[in-house]
Amino acid sequence: MDPVLHLSRRPLDSGLLAWQFRGQPFHQWPSWVQGCCSLQRGVEGRVELRHDRRSGAQIVYLDEWLVRDLDGGISFYTDAEMRRDFMPAR
Repeated sequence: MDPVLHLSRRPLDSGLLAWQFRGQPFHQWPSWVQGCCSLQRGVEGRVELRHDRRSGAQIVYLDEWLVRDLDGGISFYTDAEMRRDFMPAR
């Protein structure tokens, strides 16, 4: 089972949670992901994690990250964006 990472935004010191979508079965998703996302196949046959938001659906592909901030908002990031914007919390 993949762990949930605890992150700090660079350079601020605020806590966040991150989870990388690797095609895990639903029962291995953290509860905060289970509550807002569904798994589907896109038009091109790619596996997608659909994150429904008030502003519309957000599609997360394999190896991308979902990040939950302290107020419960969720955003997604590519691996390169994660390395640039975040660091593991100590």
